[in-house]
Amino acid sequence: MLQYCEQTQRSDIEVIKFDNQIIVDLQKGSDTTYTEYTGQYESYIAEYFVNRSDSLITKILKDSFENVVGINVTKNDQLLTVAEYYRNGQLKGKLPKKIKGKYNGLARYYYEDGRVRSEGQFSNGLWSGEWKNYDEQGHLVSIDYFGEGNITPLKTTKVKQP
Repeated sequence: MLQYCEQTQRSDIEVIKFDNQIIVDLQKGSDTTYTEYTGQYESYIAEYFVNRSDSLITKILKDSFENVVGINVTKNDQLLTVAEYYRNGQLKGKLPKKIKGKYNGLARYYYEDGRVRSEGQFSNGLWSGEWKNYDEQGHLVSIDYFGEGNITPLKTTKVKQP
């Protein structure tokens, strides 16, 4: 069911770029480092940094131009952190910390310039409540409403544009 509500705009830009100092710090604090080439035609590089004393393994994914496009951190085979980046280094999404293996709290997804694309809450690893979706100019275009345990919206409200 589609409904309409009045227009709102979000003009803030949250530039969250990958900081290459992370790699320098990982190199200094790791017991072991190694590199794998993956993907079709081995076009992606996965650099691993292992810290045995903390049981941490950090994987930095780079594209064929060596732009960081992802990072994940595991401890004792449990995933702690996942991040995906655009080629320009801007974060694609910011997820809340996991509680008992599931995301709980506010999440934001971004356009390449850092403007918010969508934001809402996770509850027990699923979308929950109101999720706002914005266009590339920062105009609110729709709101999705999720019920407890639903993976698809129960209702979507479209926002009228001038």
